[in-house]
Order: sequence, then C-alpha cells, then structure tokens
Amino acid sequence: MKGFGEAALVQGGLVGTWVKVPSLETVELLGHAGFDFVVVDMEHAPHTLETAYRLVFAAQAMGMRALVRLPDRLGSDIQRLLDAGVDGLLVPQVPDLDTAARVTRQMVFAPEGERGLGATSRAGRWGLLPVADYVRHGNEQCLRMIQLEDWTVLQDAASYLALEHVGGVFVGLGDLWLSSGRKPDDGETRAMVTDVARAAREAGKFSGIAAGSAGEARTYLELGYSLIMVSNDATLFGKAAAATVSQVRNPQS
Repeated sequence: MKGFGEAALVQGGLVGTWVKVPSLETVELLGHAGFDFVVVDMEHAPHTLETAYRLVFAAQAMGMRALVRLPDRLGSDIQRLLDAGVDGLLVPQVPDLDTAARVTRQMVFAPEGERGLGATSRAGRWGLLPVADYVRHGNEQCLRMIQLEDWTVLQDAASYLALEHVGGVFVGLGDLWLSSGRKPDDGETRAMVTDVARAAREAGKFSGIAAGSAGEARTYLELGYSLIMVSNDATLFGKAAAATVSQVRNPQS
C-alpha cells in the first residue's frame, strides 16, 4: 500500500485531477495519461458512496493514489470511505480550528482519535492484512487534508498545519473568490499562496491547490506545492471534444 506517507511528501510535486464523471473507463484513461493521483469529488459531483468506492478501486488499480473529497465537513461518510481503502480524504469548507481538529480526529484510530476498527474491510484486505498493519497504514499513510477557502482562515494556515491530526492544507481559490472577491492573480492572493506552501513545508506537511491550466500548475510546482490539481475529467474531455469539432469545421482558425 503506497498511500501518502513520508515518501510521498519527499517526492512532492504530485500532479492530479478531479474525478467528476462516474466512469471506470475515464479513471483508467487518467492513469494511462500519467496522473499521479485523483480526487473523487463527492462535494461537486453526484457520486454515491458506492460509486466513490469503485472509482477509488479503479484509480489504485492503475497505480494512482486515490483521495476523496467529502460531501461536506460533517464527516458522516468518513468511516466507510476510509475502510473502502482511500489514500486520503479532503474536507471542504473548513471554517475554524475546532472543525479541523474534530473532523481529522475522526480519521485516526482510538485512543488518539475516534475511528473504529474495521480490519475486515477493503482497507484491511478483507481481513487478510495483519491488524497492526491495517492500523498503522490508516494512521500513517492516509492523508488527512483540510480545505481552507476563506481569506481570514487562509491567513492563519500555519495554525491549521500545527494541529496534530491535520496532514495537509488545500487552498480553495474558487470559494475564496466568491467570499472575498480576491482573484487568483491578485498580488495579495499570490503572496498568500506562496506563504501557505512555505508554511506547509516548514511544518513537514502537505500543501495542495487547484490549477485551471498547465501553465498555472507549473507555477504552483515551482512554489513547492505537494499536490497540484489540474482541471477535471469532465472539463478535459469537454475541451478536447470542442477543439476537435472546431478543427474539423474551422481548419484555418
């Protein structure tokens, strides 16, 4: 089991994309394309728990790490997703330190956390994995990442990174723009993005961010982000399809 342990952090600069389309074939193609990881999006796509489970399986079968973005910050699906064998969970819309501590504590086995033992699940290879290895992988290899999407919260990213069970922070530039009007290319936003990457590096934890283009993704790679999301499966397909049609109908354009 590869997971998101120390080796992945040292490797750094992993490139992934969001999975919006409930299709095993699409995930297989993402693996063939060379993505390092995917995030199955249960917040902004209509994935059921069972669908997410199958997409995680497909991604891992293709050699990619598989995270799931939870539908919300309440955490009702945490136990079952972890026992489905995900490599990590991303919690959206984390507004304060108490929420961050509460939701990530649910991802850690007792007595330090609140996760219950389910060694006969897929995460425990249906009972074939020694229980000690199942517990160790759950605590050390599963990435517990929180999404910070408010300006005040992002300014305090170092405090979130200092929480014991938080494994990394993800910068949510889309909702940041909605709540504050600050665009990704604003000077203050760029400075904040740089500061978050630095704070994560100093804490020895993961940093994540989403990019709309390859050029933007390269910028974040240069800043030292651990996980860079580039577009999503639906948009990648849509743009490729539109470009093909345009080239056929307007070959000189």
